[in-house]
Amino acid sequence: MTEPQSAVLSVYGNAARRLAKLDRAVQARYAEFQSKFCANMDLPGLRLKRLQGDRRLWSARITDDYRAILCEVARAHFVLIDVAPRQSSYDRIDHRYTAHVNGVTGAFEVADFDEIHSAVAESERSPEPAAPAHPVRAVAVTDLFKDYPDDVLLDFGVAAPLLPAIRQIATGDQLKAFCDVAPRHTAEILNAIDAGFTLAEIEEFVTAPVRAPEPVDTSDFAAAVERRTSYVTSSDAAVTAMLDGRFEAWRLWTHPTQQQLIDRTYKGPARVSGGPGTGKTVVALHRTARLARGLDPASGERILLTTFTRNLAADLKSKLGLLLDQEALARVDVEHLDAVVHRLAREQGDLGALMGDDDMLAAWEQVRSDRGETEFDADFLLSEWNDVVCAQLVTSRAEYLQARRVKRPRRLNRIQRARVWELVERFNKLLAERGAWCWPQVRATTAVAEKHRLKGDYRYRHIVIDEAQDLTPAHWVLLRALVPEAVDDLFITGDTFQRIYGQPVTLGQLGIDIRGRSKRLTLNYRTTREILLAALAIGSGAQADDLDGDTDSLAGYRSVMSGALPEFRPQTTPEAELATIATQVRAWTEAHGTGGIAVAVPLKAMAAKVIDGLNAAGVPAAALAADAVPSSDTVHVGTMHRLKGLEYRFMMVSGIGADKFPYGYVRKLADTDPQRFELEMAKARNLLFVAATRARDAVVFTWTGEPSPLLRLAAA
Repeated sequence: MTEPQSAVLSVYGNAARRLAKLDRAVQARYAEFQSKFCANMDLPGLRLKRLQGDRRLWSARITDDYRAILCEVARAHFVLIDVAPRQSSYDRIDHRYTAHVNGVTGAFEVADFDEIHSAVAESERSPEPAAPAHPVRAVAVTDLFKDYPDDVLLDFGVAAPLLPAIRQIATGDQLKAFCDVAPRHTAEILNAIDAGFTLAEIEEFVTAPVRAPEPVDTSDFAAAVERRTSYVTSSDAAVTAMLDGRFEAWRLWTHPTQQQLIDRTYKGPARVSGGPGTGKTVVALHRTARLARGLDPASGERILLTTFTRNLAADLKSKLGLLLDQEALARVDVEHLDAVVHRLAREQGDLGALMGDDDMLAAWEQVRSDRGETEFDADFLLSEWNDVVCAQLVTSRAEYLQARRVKRPRRLNRIQRARVWELVERFNKLLAERGAWCWPQVRATTAVAEKHRLKGDYRYRHIVIDEAQDLTPAHWVLLRALVPEAVDDLFITGDTFQRIYGQPVTLGQLGIDIRGRSKRLTLNYRTTREILLAALAIGSGAQADDLDGDTDSLAGYRSVMSGALPEFRPQTTPEAELATIATQVRAWTEAHGTGGIAVAVPLKAMAAKVIDGLNAAGVPAAALAADAVPSSDTVHVGTMHRLKGLEYRFMMVSGIGADKFPYGYVRKLADTDPQRFELEMAKARNLLFVAATRARDAVVFTWTGEPSPLLRLAAA
């Protein structure tokens, strides 16, 4: 009896996309097919047969109506490149598929000419979209690549078989359709050209990170499918994800520039920065997963994946669960950092009653009244206590006299500082008398306590921090104390242009040395060029630090995608604005379903009104909560703060009139406290920048009255 011929069956990225779209019954049959094929590819029922044309191509039976199209890359190793109706498996097969090895990146690539021609033809038939009421700017796209000779495109890594098709692209719609189905690297190059990259920028940002370090053997298909640059997976878990409706490309195929950061071993704390949509959170998730798999289960060592907000922590926890099995996931704590602070503080006993900002302001008023203080008002004292005393873990008069007061609203001489410290001591006493606590205080005391724990008794082996730009100095001292100074101890991702809480920090002064271990991601894989241009206009003139005592920059920040222009729609009344939101969101849901749509507003009260209006219009909508993200089959509505770290296909950013945003308390500071006004305006600018860049495909801005001054450059 002949021994069964087992086989390896990998899956190419575009085939994965096809699998994810198949009817559930066909998907189930594909799972059966893959299991049988890998066990014995010679089973008669599989009907494995070589196709005419390219001798590497084969077909095999999934059902009576569907065939798997396979490329043989080595003996008994095949790559699924398509799932096609039976008849199309044989029609025009000599002309439909070309599997090849990219001579620049060394990646395995497949060109499906039928899919390419069909997509481009469909784009030509699509009606032109109506011109937006207030476009950012018009971008003319005509005969896009005539100025780029074949040898230039080939040297960048464009797939050679696609050159004739590329020469036929003359419109933006055709380019988008082509890039949706072309090999990934070719699409990135063409989009970069369309986005206005110079040749040097294309080489630096697109090709150099994936250029093979050695000459490529374009006949070695087996080596090609093993390269990180190949859009191929052999993971059973990945195939399962495709078949159970959880297929998301970020889970399976990180970009090579991201993968380098995920895999690298660092001798100490490391930091990854980058603008919105550059994949910082993807890197944080995959690095956490890699570190978790590498822990010895018997060691008892653990990992902390943390961030600043509760709803982002909930999103991270959900996504990490897609990357790890239950055993590895059990070794990771996914919590927002103040939850960690609260958990550790509770170890010392009951905390008492939590004081909110209004309660603390009233307490400071009482302290001022008791002491007859007239020079410093309660607002100033509360912010001094928050941003200097608690943030820097100041515990004595001597420490306060030496404390750094970066971007504080007024200078204080030594006598004034001594008087402020006397008031601080009275405030602390008042809290103790009431048995109360507040976040700034408990962060500071917890950080001090953890810093003085028995050395060697660390709670975590690795810590990964996402959206790190919003953490306070007390948070950083705590994080440093939770993990030993060792290889791969702290991995930090964030973008200081997105800071919407807190003040700048210098990590080196807090015991976290990232010198020589910083990397900036510059290519946006989420937001289109058109949306990005509007967002950059909002952020123009912004200054940001790099968490290490220097300034940061958005230089080189580019998008490799193009799409619809942002729309700017002024409204006459709040009622008209709510009606516009409902009309636009309903149009999106009718065309694309309710998933992937969000509305961002400045205030909770407006969020509630938007939800009521959408539900009344028959569109299911739900609020973004502090500790959870609503179901994907509803429209998400929340404040701009709540959308931080999330992403959507379609976004409305509403309620951003001059009378609503920046917030009223910020506008009042212009005359009374210019330095704090500057700081709060920077946070407001960052907040609007963050909201605009949550969108992938389209964004619409609405307001009543005059637009926010922060919106005017984008809408010009």
